[in-house]
Amino acid sequence: MSADLCWQIIRNNHSHLFKKRNVKKPFSSEPNNLKNVNSPRYNGWCKKKVIGIEPAADNKGIILSHKTSKYQCKPAKNLVKTTIKAGPRRALNSIRRFIRYNRYRKDLKMAALRRASAILRSQRAQPFQKARRRTRKVVKKAE
Repeated sequence: MSADLCWQIIRNNHSHLFKKRNVKKPFSSEPNNLKNVNSPRYNGWCKKKVIGIEPAADNKGIILSHKTSKYQCKPAKNLVKTTIKAGPRRALNSIRRFIRYNRYRKDLKMAALRRASAILRSQRAQPFQKARRRTRKVVKKAE
């Protein structure tokens, strides 16, 4: 099935769609949707080439998933997941290199990098802050 026909079928009604009043574009929580926007560009099901970025199971690193052309007719097999546990700079650079050298959806590069950066930032350890104790001031009464 072509990507356009698939999009026409699922665009207004699927299980991952969030529709709210007074919101022009509905949100979508489907896997491999980088911006969680219900649009054909970011859709995670219809296109032949799709990139997905999600946090790793142990909250250390990210998982880069993409579709392959080898198992195009077998949806269970066509998604390849790679775990990247290197530091943030190396992880972002490996995503950049994957998109560039595999010629894989240049239009999604910035969205993928932003999502990966947000995930890696959330996994960073928070600095310990010492609790501030308040001291009461004792006021002496004047006699």
